[in-house]
Amino acid sequence: MNVRFLPTVLASLALVTAPAWTIAAPATPDQPATASMATPRDLAPRLEGFEPRPELRTVHFDFNRARIRAADARILDRNADWLRANSSVMVAIDGGADQRGSVAYNQRLSERRARAVRDYLMARGISADRIVEMGDGERLLACRAMGEACWQKNRRADFLVKDIGKQAP
Repeated sequence: MNVRFLPTVLASLALVTAPAWTIAAPATPDQPATASMATPRDLAPRLEGFEPRPELRTVHFDFNRARIRAADARILDRNADWLRANSSVMVAIDGGADQRGSVAYNQRLSERRARAVRDYLMARGISADRIVEMGDGERLLACRAMGEACWQKNRRADFLVKDIGKQAP
């Protein structure tokens, strides 16, 4: 087997044989945005056992960039403080992108954003073995309207946590 394709094959097997991801159907573009509609996080493929925590705030990015902005660095500093104080949790960083650009480009951009956040947290003492990163591209839109105010909400990295201290040995 060609080693280059091994991650794809393993991911496919994991989904078929022993799913690590719980997959919910994404919202369709023709669905109206209503107050009762599920949030993007509710529709996300999630690692089993990972949940959002209000203590870990979302960070946002400039258009077509994966660089951490100064205001978002302060948010990440507080997130890192919380993670250091809660050493029994793993964190999943979920990158996102707005609707502009190709699906493939937005997927790669969202992965770069998640990686930038991971690197930032690691530089502040969070161990790499506690961090999972993933990119959702433009699949999990926080806002579906057109315009900069809406697009800004979609250029983000969200956080999910799982308490690994409660697992059986």
